[in-house]
Amino acid sequence: MQPRLSLRLQQKAQRGFTLIELTIVMVLLAILALGVSSYIGLGATMYSDATEREQVLNQSRFVAERLQRELRNAAPNSIRSADAALLRCIEFAPITASGVYLQAPVAPVVGNELRLALRNWQASYLGLPLTIYPRQPSDIYASTGSTVSLTGTETDDADGNSATRTVQLASNHSFPLDSPEQRFYLLAASPVSYCFNGVEGSIRRYSNYNYSAVQPLPPAAAGSLMAGNVQLVRFSVNNAVLTRNSVVNVRLQFGQSPASDMFFNYEVHIPNVP
Repeated sequence: MQPRLSLRLQQKAQRGFTLIELTIVMVLLAILALGVSSYIGLGATMYSDATEREQVLNQSRFVAERLQRELRNAAPNSIRSADAALLRCIEFAPITASGVYLQAPVAPVVGNELRLALRNWQASYLGLPLTIYPRQPSDIYASTGSTVSLTGTETDDADGNSATRTVQLASNHSFPLDSPEQRFYLLAASPVSYCFNGVEGSIRRYSNYNYSAVQPLPPAAAGSLMAGNVQLVRFSVNNAVLTRNSVVNVRLQFGQSPASDMFFNYEVHIPNVP
């Protein structure tokens, strides 16, 4: 039996393969190649999607964490938000330094002398906005009297206490109300804004612009790109009440399409109080 089978195989090899047999082999090889290529292509697509998703998540974590840190350093009642067509911004005044005032001209008193208890005084503080008992954003951004430019001259107190400074303002001033804890805040020279642009799907950070009674959308300054592939941003500012401090709710949606499921929801508590 075996010699006959071997003889037939030898005769087959000598005659070659028929066209039908070659066609069947080619079809089988094509099917095999298609399956292998599809498997490899699917793996490559999954890897590319995972890499792109990880990159978007890294960007989103960066902007979310930085926004949280900066909001927690915002002056009390300085946070405000505004919406326009495909544009949404949140603005706040960063705190440069804070302390307790020992003497300040509070209504009905008018004067130009401030005695401030503040460690590590720096000459660069002169010229910065100083606010006492801001109760609403207009006390920071508008001329309500709660905020004044710390322009003038300063010296150590006569008792030699380097933690206490006496500042002579360039002009007389009267703050509307006393702070219950006699707190004062020195604000940054410029407010900060984070703005979502729905057209380009981005979040940009703006600084180096002037305080304004009307919130700019966006500010007239060069913005730094913080994140791309942004689908949706919502800001909600809840002012302080007797039982809690101010709270900012931030909702961010990232991804390549509006159907993306990459969401960040934050509730940022503002620790600073007037």
